[in-house]
Amino acid sequence: MCSFADYDFAPAVKLIEGATDILIAGHVSPDGDTLGSTLGLSLALQRLGKRPRVVFQDDVPQHLNFLPGAAAILKPAAVDFTPQLLILVDCAALSRTGDGWVDKYLPETPLLILDHHALRDDIPAVSIIDGKLAATGELIFWLLQALGVEPDIDIARCLYTAICTDTGGFRFTNTRTHTFEIAARLRAKGISLEEMRIQLFESRSYEHLRLLGEAMSNLSCSLDHKLVWCALSEETKRRLGAKPEDTDGIAGQTMLLEGVKVGIFFDERIKPGEEPVVKVSFRARNGYNVGALAAVYGGGGHHAASGCTIAGRLADVIPQILPAAEQLIAAVEQKQ
Repeated sequence: MCSFADYDFAPAVKLIEGATDILIAGHVSPDGDTLGSTLGLSLALQRLGKRPRVVFQDDVPQHLNFLPGAAAILKPAAVDFTPQLLILVDCAALSRTGDGWVDKYLPETPLLILDHHALRDDIPAVSIIDGKLAATGELIFWLLQALGVEPDIDIARCLYTAICTDTGGFRFTNTRTHTFEIAARLRAKGISLEEMRIQLFESRSYEHLRLLGEAMSNLSCSLDHKLVWCALSEETKRRLGAKPEDTDGIAGQTMLLEGVKVGIFFDERIKPGEEPVVKVSFRARNGYNVGALAAVYGGGGHHAASGCTIAGRLADVIPQILPAAEQLIAAVEQKQ
């Protein structure tokens, strides 16, 4: 179990107290944790008289637009101020912010990193990173204590979203005692659990459901059902008029088969004028470290959920990944 007392927030508090214009950035393909954490932090800093702006390179998924402050999120090209502090949230590697747009602020601008991913850059920064946490939202909750800001209902909705999504609705093994305690304190601010459930887990686009059907129709598995995978081609997504965000959540569906240990979703992405790539999303049962597998291909993440991006088409990438996943399963089971 982690707690507020486990972290030295003083350097982070000092940076924040010394800045007024603050740029808060999250990672590409934003999810509930990076959005909820950045927006919750931004709302808290406004309470302290700061002028924070939240910046994302990619669009906010439609089902997360309900979050307080989401409408004010900027794209990098719209930033019209010189930040006195840059905060990376749920994003300890500069490359995860996008195409390099943050580079122009460094090293002149002080940098604060708040994250729960092990992957990070070796760059000068004040960093609070703990891979044992379920979500960066937990870290933000404690940082607000250090700043003397008590969450109101808007901040609570943001941080609850961060924690609830990264724990799969408190179902994943990363959910610990302190996770429930923080969630309970946020719930006490007046959060509607009905709204949270609908927005976070049930409000998906028609295109998402069509894509899910396509992905499940080509679901494949090993003879022992321990490895499961599915794929979507760029052609399929274009035919259905889907957006990149419409593939969110499909990776988790690979874990529904009885006996599965590792699930993989292959998402082919082709942009005009660019070489094709495949975004590979891994999911796993406890003890099967797919984070290490993703790292082999330049990606990263957690033991049970990780990903990477590999150049090529589906026909090129799938044959690379499946043998490696089978080797991972075999290696784990040899030790059992």
